[in-house]
Amino acid sequence: MSLERTVGSWTGVVRTLALTGVVQTLALTAAGCLAAAPDLHAQGGEELDAGTYEILLNGELVGLERFVVQSDGAAVRAVARVTSSRDAAGIVSGEVRLLLDQSYRPDRYELKPSGGSLGSVVGVRRANRLRMQTESEEGERVKEFVAPDGLVILERGFAHHYFLLLGLLREGSGGQQLSLVVPSEGRQFRATIRDEGEEAVPVNGETVTARRYVVEGGGETHTLWASADGRVLRVEIPTLGWAARRRP
Repeated sequence: MSLERTVGSWTGVVRTLALTGVVQTLALTAAGCLAAAPDLHAQGGEELDAGTYEILLNGELVGLERFVVQSDGAAVRAVARVTSSRDAAGIVSGEVRLLLDQSYRPDRYELKPSGGSLGSVVGVRRANRLRMQTESEEGERVKEFVAPDGLVILERGFAHHYFLLLGLLREGSGGQQLSLVVPSEGRQFRATIRDEGEEAVPVNGETVTARRYVVEGGGETHTLWASADGRVLRVEIPTLGWAARRRP
């Protein structure tokens, strides 16, 4: 299936979401903030993962992320929205949409921030190049990145992107060497991922067995814990004081 055809189908899904007008309000009192999100489950196709993450900054609950990842057999689509009470490094409030091929290589990316100084970002991969276009009050900026095997988009503050990273590994498209792109920062860097085996971790008041992965690169260490079926339970970036924990 061509990218144009796939993107057209995906855009139709997003348009359908907008027309439904289904919005769920999540209230967080002392535990957090106010979040509004579209009915992400209105998409079609097989659901690969979906849920809600609590976003923490320096141990304080400051936001929520609602997401859904689905596949129609030709492409993988991921849509998520983060709403945060804190405008800080490591937190991007807004909506992201990511279209990937069946090998979990990104084909198209969109970021629509809500508030703040960040501009909207649209990225398209063509062969071995990833073109990112940012529009903000300061004007338009275009930047190109190399798009090798192992290319992963990890937007700041969006935990579901780590599920897509693990999908890339499961499909054998990335190996242990990764090329990470952070669109909102216009940054690309090499990274490695290490499987450190299983360990017991606390999740929602219970202790569960999860596999621990460590991603290192760009002066950062990202640690994530995943269930046996690849669902990410928790992510931490200590240098940013940022963490995400999955709700039951």
